[in-house]
Amino acid sequence: MSRTNKSKTEIAAPSVPERVQRLALFGPPPLIEGEDAAAYDQLLARICAAVKPVDIIDEIFIADVVPSEWEVLRLRRLKWSLIRAPALEALENFLGENLDYDLYSEDFADDLAEILQDNLPEDQLNSAQTLAHECARNEADAVDKVKKILFGRLLNMDQVLDDAKGRKAKELVQEYVRREPDAVTLVHELLTDAGVSMDRFMAYALVQKLDDNERIDRLITTAESRRDASLREIERRRAFLGETLRRSVQEIEDGEFEVIETTPAQGKNVA
Repeated sequence: MSRTNKSKTEIAAPSVPERVQRLALFGPPPLIEGEDAAAYDQLLARICAAVKPVDIIDEIFIADVVPSEWEVLRLRRLKWSLIRAPALEALENFLGENLDYDLYSEDFADDLAEILQDNLPEDQLNSAQTLAHECARNEADAVDKVKKILFGRLLNMDQVLDDAKGRKAKELVQEYVRREPDAVTLVHELLTDAGVSMDRFMAYALVQKLDDNERIDRLITTAESRRDASLREIERRRAFLGETLRRSVQEIEDGEFEVIETTPAQGKNVA
């Protein structure tokens, strides 16, 4: 009984964390700037748990499988980002053309106040904010005064307005990407009013990046092939080891059966 227990102890497989530590033998994880090291470690641990490597040869195959799978995931993220970036740029341009003035009037007033503070006499600096907001409210006297100041800087009101509108559009897109409820609602309302949708921008982006996406697809296929080849090798090796083990067990059992059968007969002849 003790012999059997000892045998089981000797062949017990290392735990998953131990396997992960042993796989460090094959070098650091192939991460690029911005990638999540914890996510890579989790992928490695889960693949080790699924494959249950029995020796260093299995670990070599896993050291090929994990980077290949990580590359597949990376390329898929890249493909999505490649489509997403121009789609969001198209959305920003759309918002820059369709935002109502009241959505960026405060930004316009702030820009004016900053310009005025650089151009008003020192004794009038405290009035910069007031003058800017009066101009933003389209009060005639304030508008005329601001126009004169802007003219002195070779600027015009439309230029300041466009800058404020563009900045607000960019901020709104960033909030939309973060899925902030107010931004999402506003963007969807503006799209609906204009009779367009995000699908239109995504389709536009896809057409613009179609050649790049096809190249990425080929890279993904190559990475998947490397991953699948390593997994097949693990399965093939497991099947071979399993068959070898079965033959060995059968040979041992056959040998023990022959010993049991022949020993009594030999004893009878001697007698």
